[in-house]
Parts: sequence; structure tokens; C-alpha cells
Amino acid sequence: MSAKLTQVSGDDIYIERLDGLSTKVNISIFSKEDQEFIRDWDRKETLKNDAIKVRFTTDIEDKSGWEDNLRGVLVKTWKESYGIVLSNESQLDLKNIRIEYLIFKFEDAVAAQKRSEGEVRYLTGETKAPALKARSKARVSTKKFPMRETKLAPGFVWPGGGKKTSEDDMRGIWIKVFVGEVLAVEVSKPENLMRKESWPTLKSR
Repeated sequence: MSAKLTQVSGDDIYIERLDGLSTKVNISIFSKEDQEFIRDWDRKETLKNDAIKVRFTTDIEDKSGWEDNLRGVLVKTWKESYGIVLSNESQLDLKNIRIEYLIFKFEDAVAAQKRSEGEVRYLTGETKAPALKARSKARVSTKKFPMRETKLAPGFVWPGGGKKTSEDDMRGIWIKVFVGEVLAVEVSKPENLMRKESWPTLKSR
């Protein structure tokens, strides 16, 4: 018999024959190799249908108070990272989850004439998530990146008349979530980031 898979629900396998007739059979009628193929097909189809939802958080650590460098510039530093919350919306347990991420960090220039003189750096990395049971959540984090804010002390000005403050800023994150070798979901914050940028051309600097 020649037929195609249309749905898997537990051990119930729904197939459609070449003559258009649809029927339900038990997975036990198939060989071990075919059962493995069916389970793999079901997993891939599930991943195509938004099985994983993603939410981002921003995490700040080691934030200092203002420190005077004794040259009229006050400096505040901290470390910042993104938290990535994954929700498995499917009825399948998922494992071998790998996340590739691309972070857009704006480094503001000190004593610049305008904010646009700063530089956007493209920070890449990878992390792994624990196995996600059906209808469960897991949280992972990106690397922590150093951030800085500056301001001139009272009574000081830059010789060239540059702006008195500077502040680094995380501009966004773009991730690709793989389950095994399958790209399960690709998402960014803000949402339009993926339309504005191009992943293959971006390099770590």
C-alpha cells in the first residue's frame, strides 16, 4: 500500500492512500524503522507549527554608582544580558535544543558632537537549553556584556564642545532556536530587526 502521513496522535497514525481514502491505523503495524520515521516526521511537523514560543527579558548586574576618574568625567558601569524564555506549546518532549543569538549593542562615543557618532557592535554567541517537556518552560541567558555611562562633572566642558553625557544601549536581539538540526523558530526583539538586518553578513567585532 502507498500512502502519505497526515497526522500523528500518540500511537494513532492517520494516513491518506493514493486513491484519496483516509484512515487511522496503529503505529504497531509498522516496522521499527518506519516507526522511527513516523516519530521523526511528527516531531518536524510539530516544530513547523509554532511549537516553541519565545519571550525576552533584560538582565542587569554589577551596576556601580558614579565613579570619578579624577579628570572631570564621572563613569558608571554594569553588565547586561538578555534572558531567553522558551515555552514548549506542543504535546511532545523536546531535547537537544541549541540557540544561536545575535545582539546589537550601541556603544556611545564620549565627547561626541551627536549621539549618532557612536558604533553598533554585533555580538554573536550560542547557548543550549535543557530538555523541554510538553507544555513546559525553560530559561537561558546570553553572555554578559560590559556597559558604560558617562557624564561630565559640574564645571567641566569638553574642549571641542562635545555632548556632556554618553550611554551604551542594547538595541536588540535576534535568535535562531534549533531542535537537533531543525530550525524550530527564529525571532527578534524588536520584531522588525530581522527585516532590517541580514544574519549571514554580520560578523563579530
